[in-house]
Amino acid sequence: MPQSSNQSDAPIGETRPYVMGKGFTRVDDSYDALIGYNDSKRLFAEIEANPDRPEVRPQDAYATLLTSMQPGWTLRFLQIFWPDPLPRRNFQKEVVGWAKPNSEGLEILREGLLLAIEESSLPFIRRTIIEYVLPPNNEGLAWWGSIPGMCLGYGIEVSFLNSEEIQALAQWILNPSLE
Repeated sequence: MPQSSNQSDAPIGETRPYVMGKGFTRVDDSYDALIGYNDSKRLFAEIEANPDRPEVRPQDAYATLLTSMQPGWTLRFLQIFWPDPLPRRNFQKEVVGWAKPNSEGLEILREGLLLAIEESSLPFIRRTIIEYVLPPNNEGLAWWGSIPGMCLGYGIEVSFLNSEEIQALAQWILNPSLE
């Protein structure tokens, strides 16, 4: 007999039903949640490897997260490419701070480099996002709050997304601009 699910009958890989929300709510005065198309509360966090830790073990962190889940819970890992203006902006600041060239030719090259920096497309970083569908009565909330501690020993940092970051994420998923 097929098992019924109150989560979603959307096929795996279909994104639109997951990000079509009805607004936001605050859960336990600690987390912002997207109210899903089916009135579910969806919590989001970003995970990233700590660059100062050479012993980062993301596979072990994922295994810990997945084995600590309870039956019936829904957890998705989203890996998306997100524009990152920081490297370009930092390089532009360096170029602007260079000493004034002593010849007209070098000044033309410097201005050309600045123009190329401004006109070039943004570099992209890969972001890993966790989406967790909070079970009724907020029964998985303690588990959600323990994720940073579970991942820290593996060199993985976790930050919970607020409503503005969740909205930006949903807009990016539905309307990515990869130019």
